[in-house]
Amino acid sequence: MARANKNANIKDVAALAGVSIATVSRFLNGNLGRMSAATATKVQDAIKKLDYVPNSIARQMITQSSKLIAVMVANIDDYFSTDLFKGISSILESQGYIGVLLDANADIEREKTLLRAIGSRGFDGLILQSFSNPQTVQEILHQQIPVVSVDREMDACPWPQVVTDNFEAAKAATAHFQEQGYQHVVVLTSELELSRTRQERYRGILAAAQNVDVLEVSEASYNHSDVHQRLTQLITKSDEKTVVFALKERWLLEFFPNLIVSGVIDNQNVTATGFADTDFIRRMEPKLTLLTQNPFLMGASSAELMLRQLAGEKVAPDKMIIPAKLQ
Repeated sequence: MARANKNANIKDVAALAGVSIATVSRFLNGNLGRMSAATATKVQDAIKKLDYVPNSIARQMITQSSKLIAVMVANIDDYFSTDLFKGISSILESQGYIGVLLDANADIEREKTLLRAIGSRGFDGLILQSFSNPQTVQEILHQQIPVVSVDREMDACPWPQVVTDNFEAAKAATAHFQEQGYQHVVVLTSELELSRTRQERYRGILAAAQNVDVLEVSEASYNHSDVHQRLTQLITKSDEKTVVFALKERWLLEFFPNLIVSGVIDNQNVTATGFADTDFIRRMEPKLTLLTQNPFLMGASSAELMLRQLAGEKVAPDKMIIPAKLQ
């Protein structure tokens, strides 16, 4: 029996299995189409006996593939981003690829730094929840790799996009509450100018309501001690029934529990809604009507588009829309 050898190389595996180096290489890269089961078994046995560990850097040089996909999310503090990554990983890993999570932390300069790092390393592709426009991304990357944009509506985008129907969903939700008598809308949002997604949601609200106030909350700071007071002031400034509309779930979870516990949100004179990715806030107040997204499905769909490109298919730069549901 051959002794285990931590320094074994591909030549040793080929010699022990009685096959060519090319055959071992095909086995390691999963190209088993024309390889007999007996040959594959011999190679596998030799690898086990020699305790051979393939050199991933050498394999990348040979195959021109790292099997690594960069996944840059806007802010890992958001449940949306974590579920998005789970959806991406579930599909990529089923095909032998690994998603590498990178967090822009709601900072456009940090995003640019990460894009430069991605461009200088051997990633096979990029799935991007971006603050930058496509031209800026392309200039920073300095290389042609497959890209899929997710959760960001971009004009003149050269890549396929997976998005929610942000404008229509926000418009329909606002119209629903207007019909219920909630004529005053308080929009709770991160900085509008930093994200096209938020802008589209805000535009949808304005298309259905006239009495609209906006409170922007900074994602760069974790000290939001004054937001509750400012939010309460905006809610109570109007004599009309009010709906508080959060444009992302993070603000639903951070500020709405206090409003519910203090009785400000009573679902009679004041109610609340927003884009939600989990059931946490609904468990606290089951009467709320929320816009439910499916970030896992959006992630899985973006990964499928990536795999099609990696397989050599030319994928049109179209939008795949995953609708949000008001429920």
